[in-house]
Amino acid sequence: MTKRKGTAENGEDAKSILADIWNPPANWKVQGAWFWWFWLFFIHDENTVKTGKCRQVMILWSIKKDSHIKCNSLDIQLPVQLEKSGKGWKLNGAAAAWYFDGKKMNHDFVLEKTEMALDPQGRRLSAPGKTPSEFFQDGDEFVTSIKTGEHSFEFRAKKTDSHPAVGPTYGSTSLPCGMQVEGTRLEIMGLSGFESGADGAKKKISGTAYFQKILVAAPPPPWYWGLYHFSDGSFFTYMLPYLGRAALADNLWKGARLRSPTLPINPEVIFYHAPSGRQFVSRNLSVKPEKIQGTELWEHEISVKGEGFAITAEAQAYSHSCWKFTKNIGPSHFQSTFKYNEYPATVKLALTLASGEKIRLENGVGNMENAWGFLL
Repeated sequence: MTKRKGTAENGEDAKSILADIWNPPANWKVQGAWFWWFWLFFIHDENTVKTGKCRQVMILWSIKKDSHIKCNSLDIQLPVQLEKSGKGWKLNGAAAAWYFDGKKMNHDFVLEKTEMALDPQGRRLSAPGKTPSEFFQDGDEFVTSIKTGEHSFEFRAKKTDSHPAVGPTYGSTSLPCGMQVEGTRLEIMGLSGFESGADGAKKKISGTAYFQKILVAAPPPPWYWGLYHFSDGSFFTYMLPYLGRAALADNLWKGARLRSPTLPINPEVIFYHAPSGRQFVSRNLSVKPEKIQGTELWEHEISVKGEGFAITAEAQAYSHSCWKFTKNIGPSHFQSTFKYNEYPATVKLALTLASGEKIRLENGVGNMENAWGFLL
């Protein structure tokens, strides 16, 4: 995101950014545009403190300006994706979630077409269906509820740090031919709430949460991404879109032989060290992906250089879920495929300052992404 509209440091801008979470995308003219709200919930327990590994839930609500597209087993044929409805909006799209329960990944925990109701005044998004979910604001908390056949969650996320690095932040990048990428983020929040399983017993949960609202009004490139929270309130995040042969993976050839990209597109790194209140930002980023031997999981070796500092980090996945998108290329019968791979992961990080000061953090709780392929 190259243009930052505001942060929590500017009260009026922060209020405007938060209010805009509940508005649909203003730019919905570009064919193939993709819009979503996305939450990651990291549920902590005793093992999390020792290893950084934790239970995780990812949920998103999405619309895409395509009349026909497939996601995993779901065939989505929706000619109208966004329309005005009274004082709010009706969105025709999909709700999707996965759940890593600490032992196994529950793929397609939620995956269904749904007619979503968006109420900007009430600050609420509702997605009724076989697995109903909703997302709304309750005072200074963001509440997300998910109900499946055996499991239900109520997540309550709240900002606990007023530093501007935490957000909300908004950024946008204008591209040729009216294309655009824009997004709003809240990097780290305290998490509370409840869950219940097949026995109906209600249990408290705690941890941290991450939120983004994204519009990609352009063909999505391959990317590497990571977001990690530490027990002291720090966070580390990086985004590296790039051009390369990974766009052909699962299209003209099978599999993904990932490597460090030689043609990065607008990379971004943020490391916020909560105990000292310092923020380190850079666009000089290298990500080297390596497959973990004997698995389909990956690790990222990350190197960052900034003004007066350097960061090295090692992120290692311990589970995996994938959203596979397939659609025809124009009116032809040839198909394009895009795989959006997400991996619950841990990270260890070392920051070295020009002054000689060093900061080391381990057992970062987080998620990494490898996205490859293309959609046209």
